[in-house]
Amino acid sequence: MPIIGSPNLDHASLLLFEKNFERLASNKDTKLLNCPAIKHMDIKGISNISRIEGNDLVKVTGRNPEKQYLTIRNDNRKSVAERFTGTYLVDSYDRAVQLITDPTSDLFLNLKEAKNRLTDKCIINAATGDVVVGAPNEAGTTLTAEQDGVITIAGTSKFDYASVISPAITTFKNNYIETAGVTLAISASEEEDLRNDDKYMNALYSNQNVVDRGTITNASGFNVVTFAGNTQGGTAVELPILPESEDGVRSNVLMAPKSIAFAVEVGRLDCERSAKHVNSWEVTIDMWVKAVRLQGSKVIILTSTM
Repeated sequence: MPIIGSPNLDHASLLLFEKNFERLASNKDTKLLNCPAIKHMDIKGISNISRIEGNDLVKVTGRNPEKQYLTIRNDNRKSVAERFTGTYLVDSYDRAVQLITDPTSDLFLNLKEAKNRLTDKCIINAATGDVVVGAPNEAGTTLTAEQDGVITIAGTSKFDYASVISPAITTFKNNYIETAGVTLAISASEEEDLRNDDKYMNALYSNQNVVDRGTITNASGFNVVTFAGNTQGGTAVELPILPESEDGVRSNVLMAPKSIAFAVEVGRLDCERSAKHVNSWEVTIDMWVKAVRLQGSKVIILTSTM
């Protein structure tokens, strides 16, 4: 964390603010950061993550067989930190001190929600977006999600067990991916579709008590997390976590354990007198976040109609 020299605001207040926000940035109470899909990495510089895929051994016969050389199928994935910042204008010195030192203040609660949304958005973007592969000292090649092996299953006509969940289970198993610990990120509309599916609301198939609880937390072994999403002619969400296309298609995401690498760091915290406003103070947050998909076959996109 940066050392504050000759601060405009009380040094102890800034130090407390710094420590409180450092704890806030490092917590894992977002919907995705604490799920099995996440592998944590270093935030410094360019993260080069080498990955080796499995090979099958070769059958040999007779005594003293010759060595059977196998091709090492590996790649190196590059991840560069992205920078995010925000400045709050506070109308007085006393108000500034109160907001930055109280972890239950409106400012801190707002920062917590913004940090959680940012974290989950970066994870989803890494799961569904491009990835750069290549030797550590080379420029690298950009692969789309499809080129990297991410499978897309269409649920635009119907989003239920038979249309998307069962095919996803089969797809993972055909790629030697265990379904235990898989995280399913969907919007509220898709959760509603699953809540209304007999496979999840009927006690003959599930013991979740979906109707009583009003939510679905498990879809045939997939741990479900739900985000707000736009609906045609209904709910409007300014910054949806899950990708939404202009033609009304949403990308819901299945992520197997250790499929996404993630890192976050607070770059700078500051509170100084505003140069443009009377008796006002500016609180500035500067953060670095990065995420990268580790293996395409560990991610499945389930499309749906908004």
